[in-house]
Amino acid sequence: MSGYCGASALNRFVNDLLFFRNRLPLHVAEFSSYGGDNFDEAVQYLELWIRYSLSCPVAKLSVTSHDKYQRWLLPKGLITSEHLTALQLTRVKTQDDLDFSSCVSLKHLKMTDCGIYCDRIMSPSLKRLMIAQCHFIGYARTQIYASNLILLLLVDCMGMTPLLVSMPYLVEAFIRLGYCNDFCKHSYEIGDCGDESCWGCQFYEDNYGNNNCILLHGLSSCTNLELTAATAPFIFRKDLTRCPVFSKLKTLLLNEWCITNNLGALICFLQHSPVLEKLIIQFEPPEIHERLVEIGGSYDLRKQSLVLKDLNVEVRCDDGDERVHKVLDVLGSYGLSPEKFKIQRPPKLTRARFDDTWTSGSFSFEQEI
Repeated sequence: MSGYCGASALNRFVNDLLFFRNRLPLHVAEFSSYGGDNFDEAVQYLELWIRYSLSCPVAKLSVTSHDKYQRWLLPKGLITSEHLTALQLTRVKTQDDLDFSSCVSLKHLKMTDCGIYCDRIMSPSLKRLMIAQCHFIGYARTQIYASNLILLLLVDCMGMTPLLVSMPYLVEAFIRLGYCNDFCKHSYEIGDCGDESCWGCQFYEDNYGNNNCILLHGLSSCTNLELTAATAPFIFRKDLTRCPVFSKLKTLLLNEWCITNNLGALICFLQHSPVLEKLIIQFEPPEIHERLVEIGGSYDLRKQSLVLKDLNVEVRCDDGDERVHKVLDVLGSYGLSPEKFKIQRPPKLTRARFDDTWTSGSFSFEQEI
């Protein structure tokens, strides 16, 4: 596209190309707006091009809006097709529900750096959902309905953490909480801080999950699961107080958010994972990542028993990290034998991969293989 002198030249070329090819079958369509100064001119034909592609009909569609400050508004009901199998949206925004129920063949949806300002994302056919660096509504919780999902990535999003409605076929999930709007102003992360003016605690209680969980209930069918947090993990720790049973979970990766007083958060998770085979705890160097501890409460660990004889634990940390001894001592008190405990250096991380190559064989997907 760099060879075109502005958006108008690119628009004329694409319009002519589509006109002269008529409606020949089209398998893949990728549209990127010109990254110039005139945003309206750059995106004025995107809707027309998308409608043309869906009428061909196209199987894989990618739409990117190139602008530092604006995102293209996706028209309501535009994405409708019986043949579309994969959709990728980059730097677009939506103010209406993303209802893909009419896209009966849609299996893959990837959204990157999008503004998701809607109440619901719905697709009964979707198998793989990847949402990265997106911005959700800041005052309401988007609900994700994808009952046939088998793979979920929800990474570094802002706004209110979305509510995951039941996903009974989910196999693998990677959730990394960034700087979202969910927090207690008193840093009270277990139960309710009791302050009626604390919008974070009050809003957490006002959700729609059957077990009053935001994330964990929807993730409870996973076999492989990664839960990490860049800052204080309000949602993870709140959800653990109403933790569902992870009856199929075999591999679990956590970072510092699970290191609380007496490892209450970690033990609670293990108590609800009866067939867990491998636990990975990944530490950042203390000078990089703040030490996370719960304030004002503790987990009730008497509700569930805990047997660790079949569990293998891997801790990834730098040499001399004192937190490792705490983990070993506490897990040892629950019956974990020393030969089941392994210490490794943290893996070298690469840029996150959100393409179709990520499988359980590259778990964690950010690590350099």
